[in-house]
Amino acid sequence: MAKFELDGFTVSDANVCTANGGFVGSVTEPTGTIIPAVAGTAITKTGSRTFLTVASANAAHWVTLPAPVVGDEIWLKNGATGYEIRSSAPATIAINGGTGASAESAVIANQLVRLICTSATTWIATNFHTDGTVSALEAAA
Repeated sequence: MAKFELDGFTVSDANVCTANGGFVGSVTEPTGTIIPAVAGTAITKTGSRTFLTVASANAAHWVTLPAPVVGDEIWLKNGATGYEIRSSAPATIAINGGTGASAESAVIANQLVRLICTSATTWIATNFHTDGTVSALEAAA
């Protein structure tokens, strides 16, 4: 059973963790797991590949990637509201080459993002747009 830790709560493949730490509904992991994009929501995962749906109410909210493990692959899909992605240590762990004290990469509405950990200090991220266009996610800044 896959488990994710969000805001200190462990989420199994049968639960959804809300922003306030409560559990609602039922989902099937890996494709149905929902994580809220709120200030400081962290993804902690087991296994090398994860597909998550991001539910965001505000484009300024963010999710935080887990500590880098070379070869890990994370897919994030959101709906009509964008959000931001931060590494677990934004000043030293880059997303597409960008670092900084609170560096983050913005994700626009209705995107599929693929993040691959390529070293102990780097994530490479790609956007898949609804029309099939593939592009680099903006570097964290």
